[in-house]
Parts: sequence; C-alpha cells; structure tokens
Amino acid sequence: MKGRITGAVGLFLLAVLAGCVSQGAYDQNFRELQSAKNDLERIRVQNEGLNKQLMSLKESNSKLKEEIDRANAQIVSLNDTAAKEHRAGEGRLKDLERQVKELTASKKAVAHELEVAKQRYEDSLKIQKRQAKELKEREQSSLIQPPTQPAKPVAPSTPEPPQPSADSAPVSDQLVDINKATPAELTLALEWAREDSDKLVKNRPYKTKEELVTKAGIAKATVDKIKDRITVGP
Repeated sequence: MKGRITGAVGLFLLAVLAGCVSQGAYDQNFRELQSAKNDLERIRVQNEGLNKQLMSLKESNSKLKEEIDRANAQIVSLNDTAAKEHRAGEGRLKDLERQVKELTASKKAVAHELEVAKQRYEDSLKIQKRQAKELKEREQSSLIQPPTQPAKPVAPSTPEPPQPSADSAPVSDQLVDINKATPAELTLALEWAREDSDKLVKNRPYKTKEELVTKAGIAKATVDKIKDRITVGP
C-alpha cells in the first residue's frame, strides 16, 4: 500500500515538473492520490484501533498477573496452614497413643489387683470355712463326756499344780506373744490353722496387732477373735 502511494506521488510530481501533463492524466493522478490518502487514513484508524487493543491487552495482562500473584500467595498460605495442621494432628495422635498405652497399663494393673483381692477373699473364705468346721468338730467332741470311773481311795499327798498338756486348752488369762511364740504354740494356744500360724511367723516382727491383717494377710475376722488373747512383745 505504501509503495502504491509513493508511486502515485512520484508520477504526479513528474507530471507537474515536466509541464506536459494532460487534464485526463491529472485527474487520474488526483484520484489515485485521493485514494491513497483514504487508504492512509484507514490504516491510521486501524493502527489506532490496534494500539487501543494492545493497551487493553497490556492492562488485562497486568491484572491477570496480579491475580496470579494473589493466587500464589494464597496457595503458599494454605500450604503453611496445612503443614501446621498436619504437625498439630501428629502431636494429637501421639498424645492419644500415649494415653491409650497408659490406660492399657492401668487396666492391667487394676485387673491384677482385682485378681489378687479375689484370691485373698477366696483364701479367707476357705480359712473361715475350715475354722468353722474345726470349731463345730470341737463343740461336738466336747459334748461327748467320758464315762465316770469309781473313785479309788488314794493316800493323801501334797497336790501338785496341773501341768498343761498338748491337748489342753490354753489358759484364758495367758497372753501369747506373737513376736516370740512358735507355730505350734500359736496353733495350740489360739486354736488356729497351721497356715495362719506360718503366715504370722513368716512376717515377723510386728508393732501392732493390726499388722496381722495388713502385713501378714490374715483375715480380719480371725484376728478379731483372738486379739484379746495376744500381745505384741519387743
């Protein structure tokens, strides 16, 4: 297009300079020059339109870049938040695992204590049943009196004090020292089972009578029956 306009202008100048241009050639050149001018104006308008579109595109590009920057900043913030929440979740998970372990250990300890208490209760129940049976047998045997024998005349002599035998009952006012008595003496004097006597001897020494329950593991009902017949020596 520019070459066409340049050629027309050149022809016009040549025609003017030569002075031999006819009216028809002049009109032809004028029309071509006018057409070239119109084309130039149209090109200028198109160029302005293109420039406006270019500016609009630059503005859109700038806005888009800003939006991309904001989106990237939000993504970074979300990643940081997610990382913090992940670390916090791991911490809570570790705490829960630790609590589960502690609860499991406590459950095992409680179950063990319950089993021990149950075993002690069963042992105490067996001892009470055995003692009740022995007491009943003693009561039944005491009801059977030996037949009376006719008295034989004997020469008067100085009476001797009665000697305690292995089968005689303990004297009521005689206290048994639980820190010194032998298992046999405990069994005989207190009318105890041999098992309780062995427990008492095994866990010596004692400072109070209550330690027969807390320290030796003897049933409290059993200790209550004989607490007035025992003493705690040094």
